[in-house]
Amino acid sequence: MDIIDLDILKTESRKIKLGGKEIDISFIPVAITFRVNEIAEKLFAMKPKELENDLKKAEEGFDLAVKLCALFCEHSHPEFDEKWFRSNTTVGQVQVFAREIRKTLYDSMQGLERYASKNEEGAKTVS
Repeated sequence: MDIIDLDILKTESRKIKLGGKEIDISFIPVAITFRVNEIAEKLFAMKPKELENDLKKAEEGFDLAVKLCALFCEHSHPEFDEKWFRSNTTVGQVQVFAREIRKTLYDSMQGLERYASKNEEGAKTVS
């Protein structure tokens, strides 16, 4: 009997401490994955030079980062909504949190690619 181990697709456990709570940053629930990806892509598309030279763009980028952080927390820490982030965090905290969320999303996608290529190799050797 073959067992397909899907646990290998989980990324290494990482946590962030914020507001006195530890938040598991290594896991993005499927319920929010596509919305997280959508916001992360918008953030990634923003060029650092644009943000440095355009205050309106910088504010737009920060708003997206706050949305991303609040969305990420909605599942396990619903009290960390956008209003909470705006009242209780610094720009630096939001930037680092948003960066770590994007890293988790990227790492999970890389894990899927590694898993798919591993299975393709296995299928080729069986044929």
